[in-house]
Amino acid sequence: MPSSPKIAVPLKTTTEVDWEAPLRTYIRQTYGSADNFSKECQMFSRLRQDMMGAGNDPTGRDLIYKYYGQLELLDLRIPVEEGGCKVGFTWTDAFTETETTQHSIAFEKASVLFNLAAVNSHIAADSSDLKVAYKTFQAAAGIFTFVADSFLHAPSSDLNRDTVRALASLMIAQAQEVFVERLLSEGGKPSMLTKLAKSVSLMYKTAVEGLSSAVAKGWIEREWVSLANIKQYYWDAVAHAQQAELQTSKGKHGLAIAYMKSAISKNDAGLSSYLPSTFSSFRETLTSYQTTLAANLSTMEKDNDFVYHSNIPPTNTIPEIGALEAAKPTPMSDLYKDQDISQLIGRDIFEKLIPVSVAEQSSLYSEEQAKLLRAEGEKVDVAEEELVSALEYLGLPAALKTVKTLTHSFEDGRVDENVAQWAQKIQINGLVSFADIDQKKRDIYQIVERCEKELEAEERDGENMRARLGHFWTQSPSASLTITLKSDLHSIKESLWTASTSDKKLQAQYGPVEADLKILAQGSHSAELASFFRPSSIGGVTQNFMDMDISERLPNRPVGTNVDVEAVESLLKKLTKLKKERGLVFTELKEKIQEDDISSLLILNKKVPYVEEKLFRSELEKFAPYQKRIAATIYQQAMTLKDLTAAWKAILDDPSIRQRRAQMDDAGMRKRATIDRFKRAYESWNDVFYGKQKGVQFYAELFDFAKSTERNVLDFVENRRDESRRILASLERR
Repeated sequence: MPSSPKIAVPLKTTTEVDWEAPLRTYIRQTYGSADNFSKECQMFSRLRQDMMGAGNDPTGRDLIYKYYGQLELLDLRIPVEEGGCKVGFTWTDAFTETETTQHSIAFEKASVLFNLAAVNSHIAADSSDLKVAYKTFQAAAGIFTFVADSFLHAPSSDLNRDTVRALASLMIAQAQEVFVERLLSEGGKPSMLTKLAKSVSLMYKTAVEGLSSAVAKGWIEREWVSLANIKQYYWDAVAHAQQAELQTSKGKHGLAIAYMKSAISKNDAGLSSYLPSTFSSFRETLTSYQTTLAANLSTMEKDNDFVYHSNIPPTNTIPEIGALEAAKPTPMSDLYKDQDISQLIGRDIFEKLIPVSVAEQSSLYSEEQAKLLRAEGEKVDVAEEELVSALEYLGLPAALKTVKTLTHSFEDGRVDENVAQWAQKIQINGLVSFADIDQKKRDIYQIVERCEKELEAEERDGENMRARLGHFWTQSPSASLTITLKSDLHSIKESLWTASTSDKKLQAQYGPVEADLKILAQGSHSAELASFFRPSSIGGVTQNFMDMDISERLPNRPVGTNVDVEAVESLLKKLTKLKKERGLVFTELKEKIQEDDISSLLILNKKVPYVEEKLFRSELEKFAPYQKRIAATIYQQAMTLKDLTAAWKAILDDPSIRQRRAQMDDAGMRKRATIDRFKRAYESWNDVFYGKQKGVQFYAELFDFAKSTERNVLDFVENRRDESRRILASLERR
């Protein structure tokens, strides 16, 4: 389905504006001197000149947006109006060509935005890339919508609220249209297309209503209304035709015929409507589409008469098609969403334009910020020193590892955590077998042998024929033709030999630890693996800590020192978390203070007497949450250290701990030896396992190469034999 004609909005025109003189005058009158801003004033003037010469392309669009962005920034610092920086802006209406002059920067901004939207409409209408057209039509709609919502008192008809809203409706209808055109060209599903096309029709209906009002006032192109009206019918026809296709796929052939008849009726309404000569090519599209619809209807009716015999409902009773909107006006904030806006607009040209009094106030505020930051930094440093000193005095967390070894490692013969992880991994992945790669090697070698035999046989046959027939045998010798094939076969054999050497090294590494790996392969919960970690197996320590006389324990404590160890661990984790949180909060506070700039607030409140104290206090209040969070971590740290000291003292004073330490010294050494043994086995398995995986991949690729070479050999041999037969046949005829 060909693309329909698109409408681009004409641009407003403007006369040159001398920004430089009014800006210099205002700056000199307000700030005492304009010499330091001569370059900025010239730069701003050039921006408007660049905007005036912008073309209807992405570069022109960006130039317009850059000027608009700088206008917004200027408006924050310099009042451009009758009583301020007085600049006259003259713009010509895009439709009536009537000139309007105002001294308001709002008029300038609205006119610039109108042209920004218009350029986007030209980019979209002229683009052969439907994705680009879809994006830029939505952008144009968003800008027109922003103008309608933001500039309520329009001095010209093209900026009238109803006019720009109508233009926004037209742009969004065209955005939806190109989206559907793209889906149609890509063969989209009828279930989606029928709703999307219906939405195009409804959007054009809305556009027609808005444009008609503007046309009645003589503000806009009459031809646009005619085209939009016809497109309303056309896309309604497309929606019904797609619905007919959808109903056919569901087996509802009578309903499908009704929708197709409705599509023809709606397209015919478009054909019978007035179409300006500007868009005459679109009538060919409508006529061609009508022919296609009629042919489709004829086929559907014939199939229904002879095959389906479905009842055909009247077209006025068929269900209305729902709409699905894919296009929406792009908000101004999202126009350059994927780009760096600051890089496009550039730095604020007049960012240095700050009154001396405001600069002095900003300096005083910076001193207050520095005081606050120094005070909080000192609190953080003191808290850090207290934490380090307390933990060094208690010997934590290093000493806790020793106690955990005493109270946990040998109580119930549990398998070491690392060993358990190794066993689990080996159990999941399995022991290493080399049978599969050995078989793959044999398969590859057999392919090579077959290829060599085929080549030898072919070469032998050729030589025999040459010996029998002499110079009558015109076939070229095989030797020069099989160099590449033989080279590939030789390469495969060399690769097999090299890989086999690597396999032998892996097998040699695997053999010595295979017995230990079989134990690990049973899993981390196997009885055989657990037997290596029972107290009797490790160091002869058979008494279970839980079986000790409870009278040996400190009073008012749960049975088992394990509870106390967990408490200490929990307290240490809490301290670490508090330290980290305090550091993050202080860093965030520092960043917020560095980023904080109240120059704009001071400028806004410049005429308010004695504003500093109140403004400073209110502005510094925004850092209070960070101060409170730092104070909270310091208080919680003090309480946690107190609890940690008590819990750790209780553990160290436990007589069972002291007794257990002596018993476990020897057992610990034996356990480490056991762990090292399984570690060596695991590391060997790990090397061999992943080495074998690489080997499997290598042999698979080598096998594929060998099969490819075999096909080449067979093709070569077959071609040579065909050639031999042709030569023999030729000799026989002669």
